[in-house]
Amino acid sequence: MYLIDSSLWIEYFRPHGSKKVKDRLKEILRREEGCCCGVIVVEVLRGAKTEKDWNMLWEALASLPQLPIDEAVVEQASKWGFLLDRKGKTASTTDLLIASAAHKNAKLIHIDSDFEMIGAATGLDEERL
Repeated sequence: MYLIDSSLWIEYFRPHGSKKVKDRLKEILRREEGCCCGVIVVEVLRGAKTEKDWNMLWEALASLPQLPIDEAVVEQASKWGFLLDRKGKTASTTDLLIASAAHKNAKLIHIDSDFEMIGAATGLDEERL
């Protein structure tokens, strides 16, 4: 299972987006190995240009299995943020929540270097395209 980060969705939906990203995402979706979480849904839908686009994106993302953002995820994200801050490394709250949702549930696939930094410090299973 792959948690598909908003960085990939945004690139995927760009008319002239990366062929590598588009091909990899199509492969994951074809194999029904993709999943999502609420934070990613919000990040992607905020960028919709029209209500029609919003509706299309909502249907696409909501149709995927959803990883919960529950108390355990919040606790893990908080702990990772605390530990990273003490090492002088900064990750956004949203990236920490996304990474924590993926932790032990799915490989996080992305094009965001912050996840590599989080992964190096925490053992998060991630793949950067």
